[in-house]
Amino acid sequence: MSYKQIIDSKLSQYCSKQRLYIESFNEAFCYSLLNGGKRLRALLMLTIIELKRQVSEDDYKIAMGLEMLHAYSLIHDDLPAMDNALLRRNLPTNHIVFGEDLAILAGDGLNTNAFYMISSAKISPEKIVKIIKTLSEKTGIYGMVLGQAADILSSKNKLNKPQKWLVNFIHKNKTARFLQSCCEIGAILSDQDERPFSKFGLYLGMSYQIIDDYLDIVSDKKVLGKDKKDIDNNTLTYPKVYGIEKSLDLANKLKGLAIDALKNIQGHEKLIELAEFIVKRAS
Repeated sequence: MSYKQIIDSKLSQYCSKQRLYIESFNEAFCYSLLNGGKRLRALLMLTIIELKRQVSEDDYKIAMGLEMLHAYSLIHDDLPAMDNALLRRNLPTNHIVFGEDLAILAGDGLNTNAFYMISSAKISPEKIVKIIKTLSEKTGIYGMVLGQAADILSSKNKLNKPQKWLVNFIHKNKTARFLQSCCEIGAILSDQDERPFSKFGLYLGMSYQIIDDYLDIVSDKKVLGKDKKDIDNNTLTYPKVYGIEKSLDLANKLKGLAIDALKNIQGHEKLIELAEFIVKRAS
C-alpha cells in the first residue's frame, strides 16, 4: 500500500470508532477529513522519515494529525465569510451539507484534535514539544492564519502594500509555511538536520501555491474539483500580479530551489518526484 492509501485507511478507521454522541457533529467532523485529497502533508513527512528508518505507528499518528489540521483549514477557508465555496474535491463543502455553525465547530474540532493526536504519539517529550512548536507557529498567527487574514484584507483592498510584496507574503504564510513545518517534523522524527528540509518545504510550498493560482484560471472545474473563486473574490494571485507565463516561470524556479536544497541528502528521489508532481498536477 502507498502512504496515501495507509493514511486514508487509518483516518477512516479512526472516524469509524468515534462515538461523539452528537451524530450530526460526528458526521461533520469526519466529512472533510475523509473527503479524499492528496495527503501531501503526511506524504512529505513520511517520505522524509523513510530516508533514515522505517515509518512507525507513532509516525502515522502524527501524520493523521497533520491531515486533521489541513482539513480544518479547508473547512474554514470555504465558509461564506471567507471564500464562500460550494464545492471541494467535487463534493459539496462542509457548510453546504451541515450548515455554517456545525462546519465552524467541525473545523475547530479538527484543529484542536490534531494536537491531541500528535501528543498521544509515544515518542520523547522533547520531540513532541518541538513538533507542536513548529506546527503551531507555522499554522497559527505567525503562518497560515496570518496569511489568510492578509488574503481576506487584500481582497477588500484594505492593505496599503505593494502587490508583489503582498502576494509573496500571503502565499508564503497561507500555504508554504504549513508544508515547511511538515518537512521539519519529518526531520525531527528521524533525527536529521532540519535545515535542508525546511528550505525544501518552503520553496515547494510557494511553487505549490503558484500552480494553484494558475489552475484556478486554466483548469476545468470538474478536474479541479472545487469552485474557481479567485476572480470572483478579487483574490491577489501570482497570475494577477505577474501574468501566467511569469508565474509558471516562478513556479519552476522555486521547484528548482526546493530540489537544490536536497542536493546533499542521500536517497531523496521520492521527494524530487513529489516536487515534480506539484508543478505538473492538474488539480
